Amino acid sequence: MKQIQWFPGHMNKTRRLIGENLPSIDVIIEILDARVPESSRNPMIKDIIGDKPRLVILNKTDLADPSVTKIWMKRYAEEPDVLPLALTSKDKNQIKQIIPGCRTLGKDRNTRKRRALRAMIVGIPNVGKSTVINALKGQKKASVQNKPGHTRHLQRVALNPDFELVDTPGILWPKFEDKRVGYRLALLGSIKDEILDLFDIAGKGLNYLRLNYPKELQERFKLEELPEEPMVLLELMGRKRGMLQKGGIVDMERICHVFLSELREGKIGRVSFEKPDEDTLWFTEEEEESGEEN
Repeated sequence: MKQIQWFPGHMNKTRRLIGENLPSIDVIIEILDARVPESSRNPMIKDIIGDKPRLVILNKTDLADPSVTKIWMKRYAEEPDVLPLALTSKDKNQIKQIIPGCRTLGKDRNTRKRRALRAMIVGIPNVGKSTVINALKGQKKASVQNKPGHTRHLQRVALNPDFELVDTPGILWPKFEDKRVGYRLALLGSIKDEILDLFDIAGKGLNYLRLNYPKELQERFKLEELPEEPMVLLELMGRKRGMLQKGGIVDMERICHVFLSELREGKIGRVSFEKPDEDTLWFTEEEEESGEEN
């Protein structure tokens, strides 16, 4: 996999807007994907916001492995000026914890300005920022689409007279130093499918599931075995689903899209793609040793 480098104009603009509006912000709400918390954490954010207190939300916990989420929560609780919160925007009771959490973090702010507590919500594309805002508001206020790079401007949302949210567009960093980060984000739809080879993304995801969540993969696609070669496994999955073209040939592109769609929607099961201090296997030994780039 080639090192991904980019910095679209709207992301550069977002970075500037965050910095310009930061002086009026009391608390930062950082949204992460619970399935890949560290890979979905933009390393530039910390540099931009400095020592502002942060409510770190692990979103989409209903799609993540609960035992792994518990480990991440403990890890983030050890960071200074950080209050971690694991939730799914589908649970209204969990969503209700956000504002009290912000108030706890912002309790020492300068109250002489006599204005509402102001929280800025940040995160990379497709981690669910707008969905969280809508759940807080109780109605569809922020525009939501399940694709990266949708929100393009700062949006202010007054949740009540003394609490205000400032929503920002999803912002990625210029390049991924660790190629595993790119694959994790591609698997979950946080970067556009066109950026990487579709079969390469699916292949790495299948390899990971085969090694870490074999039961879930077998049950979802009704497989009796899990071949080591990803494309052989993908073909077997396609045959099980009856995705055949003329001559009995499996429509590999179709089954590839189906696999990624069901993975992202949580239909394969509650799976997490990284753990703290653990090098999860994404590549074959030959790929790691040769530094192969696809």
